[in-house]
Amino acid sequence: MVSARAVALGAIAALLLASPLGADEPDSAPPPGVAPSTMTLERLVTAIRHAQGALAHGIAPTRREQWKISFGALTGTLTYVQAGKNYRANQTLGPDSKAWGFSGGRGWHMNANGQVAVDSGLHRSDAIDDAAVARRGAGVTLLGRVAQPVEAYVVRVDPPGGRLQYRFYDAVTFRLDRVEEIRDGRRLTLTFDDYRTTDGLVEPWHIHTTDGFPTNDGDRVLSALEVGSAVAPAEVAIPPDRPGLIPAASLPAQIPATLSGDAFVVPVKLGAYTVNCIFDSGADGVVIDSAVIAALGLKSYGRITSETAGTYVESDVVIPTMSIGSITLNDVHARSLPFTQWTDTGKPIAGLLGYDLIRGAVWHLDYAHGTLQALPAATFTPPAQAHALVVTFDDDVPAIDLTIDGLAGPAFVLDTGADRSTIFSGYANAHPSELRDRGLGEAMNDAFPFINDFSGVGGTVDYRPLQAGPLVVSGWSFPQWLFEVTQNDASFELEDYDGLIGQDFLRNFDVYLDYPHSKVYLVPNDRFRARWGG
Repeated sequence: MVSARAVALGAIAALLLASPLGADEPDSAPPPGVAPSTMTLERLVTAIRHAQGALAHGIAPTRREQWKISFGALTGTLTYVQAGKNYRANQTLGPDSKAWGFSGGRGWHMNANGQVAVDSGLHRSDAIDDAAVARRGAGVTLLGRVAQPVEAYVVRVDPPGGRLQYRFYDAVTFRLDRVEEIRDGRRLTLTFDDYRTTDGLVEPWHIHTTDGFPTNDGDRVLSALEVGSAVAPAEVAIPPDRPGLIPAASLPAQIPATLSGDAFVVPVKLGAYTVNCIFDSGADGVVIDSAVIAALGLKSYGRITSETAGTYVESDVVIPTMSIGSITLNDVHARSLPFTQWTDTGKPIAGLLGYDLIRGAVWHLDYAHGTLQALPAATFTPPAQAHALVVTFDDDVPAIDLTIDGLAGPAFVLDTGADRSTIFSGYANAHPSELRDRGLGEAMNDAFPFINDFSGVGGTVDYRPLQAGPLVVSGWSFPQWLFEVTQNDASFELEDYDGLIGQDFLRNFDVYLDYPHSKVYLVPNDRFRARWGG
């Protein structure tokens, strides 16, 4: 069954996904002061099972929970309803309402703009950790006993495919008091207290979280718990989807975009201001520079510290109207953060247009002619010569699979905002033989040893060039490809992802982003034919 702790972890993950937190060298050391103990892991796991109550190891017929939550200087509510294996969580925090759950064998999530995506199962670390502890499986070790910050037995959990955790089980009650885990490159600490028993179910009624940034401290207080009451099927069903923010009558539309490098830059009208934004499939939503939001006089909600290429503070915002060419969008839930980049001609760029916008249409990116078009998804038919890529949206970014030298890469983000295709360091370090340099990367590093970094939100990311191959995408095989390999920057490297496929690849095609049908279509253009024939 899904425990209250699992619900809390899911809620935390949902809050952090949109703003990855990280550090170059995450603190993964075991807790200090661990002393040897005569306790064995087998005896401890048995005691833990007893402490969880009579309902903890079966599926409770039904349950309902009401939580009061706070995070990032905002307060709100979280409701959770479960019937058998199906569940649904609805969260309201500040101006945003989000939801996630599991129904009919499918995980799903809904963003603040009401768009629903079905999950592919990419994120399984928490479930893998829970199962490993229950079965005393590989990667689970009893380290010993500590006196601080609580009297507890400490279990190290790091199974294959899981996430490194240190779990503190109370030395007297054997209840879970504390978890320290490495999530997105930071040490996230959860503390559990105020345990109560309801109809045989023992649960903590207070959960506190911290990741080292005071602005990000969060609390969850359980205000009501029912077990066994009737649950209607609709209460755990996937909610209705709001397909997109774009009115159907606005499509098709030619977007007044220009290419800067190979990034599509779009003028966006916000009230009295027009700002430039990058059309960015690697962004999970809409981002607008906080200085622009302040100039517009719009209210910002909450303050959390985030880290991508560097540390910055972001807030939620609702934009009453924004116009992109002939398309007008209303009440757009977005994020406000310090964002300034520049086009090739020196014009400022003040934001990103990501998933929430892209989901509303089929987008035709013609790199050869530098044009961008929005097409109605309901009547879209891909060109006959198009290659179809199936994409998934576990984090509201399109993930595809590919191979490099025969090595499967099941989770590369197709990123129109990335200058060059990128391999994340965790993936590269795990596969050194397949991802060996073919010569050009080492030559570039020798020639330019001091300038290997690129800009991202909040700062820069170090990388090393790597020529690898063959690269195979959708049946096309490219003998060699030049990648950038990030250098252990967990704040930039999305958890569970292998890398990015960027503009260096995409500019060889006419690209059709069909998010409504979970597809991307590629049609070779003249640049492709000049280089590879066909």
